[in-house]
Parts: sequence; C-alpha cells; structure tokens
Amino acid sequence: MTEIKAKKINPAGWLVLAVLFISIPVLIISSTVNIYAHSPGLYRYGFNKYEISAATGISDIHLEGVAQNMVDYFSGKLVSPQMAVEAWEQPRLLYNQKELTHLEDVRYIISVFKMLQTAAILAFLASGAAVFAMLGIRRLLRGILAGAIVTVALMTLLTVWSLIDFYSLFYLFHIVSFSNELWLLDPSKDYLIMMFTESFFYDAAIMVTATIIAEAVILGLAVLVIEKMMLNRRR
Repeated sequence: MTEIKAKKINPAGWLVLAVLFISIPVLIISSTVNIYAHSPGLYRYGFNKYEISAATGISDIHLEGVAQNMVDYFSGKLVSPQMAVEAWEQPRLLYNQKELTHLEDVRYIISVFKMLQTAAILAFLASGAAVFAMLGIRRLLRGILAGAIVTVALMTLLTVWSLIDFYSLFYLFHIVSFSNELWLLDPSKDYLIMMFTESFFYDAAIMVTATIIAEAVILGLAVLVIEKMMLNRRR
C-alpha cells in the first residue's frame, strides 16, 4: 500500500496551517450562533416551554410578534424592537429605555459574530487553498480535522460547565461581553427578563453547544472518510 506522504512544513506553511486551524472553530461557532440568534423558532420555544403568556399577561399572538421583531431587529430590518402590546389587558409599550439600550448592546454583539463569520469564511478559503498548494491534500485534511477536534473539545468543556454551574458561565459571558450593567434587569417589572429567563438562556446554550459539537463531529468524520477513500485509491 502506498501512503499519502505529507510535505515538510516551512515557517510559511506553519502560518497558513495556524490560520486554517483557527478559522474552523471560529467559523462553526459564529455561524451557529448567528443561525440561532436569527431564529424566531428559538424564541417561540422559550415562550411556550416557560408559559410566558401566563407569566406576563401578554397574548401568544403578541409574543409571536415579539419573536419576529427580535429577529428583524437583530438582522437590521427594524430600527427598534419596541412594540405596543397588551399586558393583563392593558395597552403598553413593551420595553423601557434601559431594556432598549441593552438590546442595542446585544445587537452589537450579534453583529460581531456576523463579522467573525465573514472573516472566518475568507480565512478558511484562503488558508485552505494555501495549505493545499504549499503542503498538499493530507496537511489540508489534517488541519481541518484538528480544527474540528478542538471545536468539539471546547464546546464539550462549555457544556459540562453549563451542566455543573450555568450561572457562573452566564455571569462571566455578560461581564466579558458588556461594558455596562444594563443586563441586570428586574424580573418584577422588566418585560425583557420576564420573557427571556435564565432558564431560556440555559436551554439556548445547550442547543447551541450541542449543534456545534454535532457539526464539528460531522466535519471530522467527513475528513476521515475522504482520507480513507484516498488511501484505498492508492493501494
């Protein structure tokens, strides 16, 4: 059997391999976060599971509008997520100024993930082409496999952390992500935290990490299958 020989790596080769390696977890994570952040189904899931209509007095029809408005706001289709609703049969504007300002911060974080996704796609394509040209197909496949393995390891760690002590992870995320304390909302009067509870974010975190792990595993298995097919052809 003839082996697929890997070319010797020079400094430039190590550089493009590093870019390829880093781009994979960034691409998978940012893409998955963007998909979930722009999914009204995720918000509807939380509203239904935690009976938000009963807890807030807001009808299910209006909550449907809340979910769609949130997606449209994060995607840039709306200037503001503000909307008129009826809570306990009393008309009111849904969010106060503190909540609106916090949602501006959230939209900025989501825009950062969009930029990371775009940058990761470009980095993956450019570095992948460079690795293939400089080092060959085997190094390319091994670089992709390494990126997938690191993604699984990182997300597994975060999943275990979430299962053991989600609050500390949730708190750390907010401390790192936001430069203010507007995310500290009052569940007795702030409808944003009434609708999107900590339990909702726990479920969302598990969904996101599980999806990322599944995507990385599929990518890794695809690489192994391709390598095996290439080896079989060279026998």
